Amino acid sequence: MLAGLMTAAATLPESDRATPLFKWTAGLTAAALQSLLYFGIGHAHLARSTELLRTPLDDAIPFLHWTSWFYLPIYAAIFVICIVGFRSRRLYKRALMAVLVVAVVGAAGHILIAAEYPRPVLHPPYGSLSTWFMAFVQSIDPPGNVFPSLHVAQTSTLAFLLHRDRPRLGTVTIVMAALLALSTLTTKQHFIADVISGYALAFVARAAALFRLPRVAAATTPP
Repeated sequence: MLAGLMTAAATLPESDRATPLFKWTAGLTAAALQSLLYFGIGHAHLARSTELLRTPLDDAIPFLHWTSWFYLPIYAAIFVICIVGFRSRRLYKRALMAVLVVAVVGAAGHILIAAEYPRPVLHPPYGSLSTWFMAFVQSIDPPGNVFPSLHVAQTSTLAFLLHRDRPRLGTVTIVMAALLALSTLTTKQHFIADVISGYALAFVARAAALFRLPRVAAATTPP
């Protein structure tokens, strides 16, 4: 497999090879910027409705504490995998720009669509480690940043673009992002409308990032 990675990397021109230093510096900077925007809005005192996006189907979805392990760890894992996994500098830069654009569009949605999930807040004592972790997620993730789901939009955007560069690894992250999307519902962090809008935003962001990008800009040798 290592030989395959080296061969694939060699297919890229020297000027388009993303170095680890560049990827980590740019990736962490993009993550910090989007986090500042997300948490800034999330902790602002805005009037929000818990009924605006709520449907009977949302209420019918069970609250599964243990899926919190998919909600937060997979979110972080996809970012790390993408920082390490991208080989094309040009495609990686477009992926990070797409993440920032998604963050800005998402911020507009969070402000204009004044919705908040009426999540069941957990309090100690906690009956299990998963319940404790679910409470931890609730403590750091504001309930008001719902439409669209940036957990879905950002991870799916990165996964779709990584698939262009490294199809097998990209497929793994697409599946991971799908599990995360499901967990946003079972952890009662998002409405169904948030997930749908998150995927819609991800598909648009992917199309914009790949617009007029030559196929040679991404490695074509799997994975």
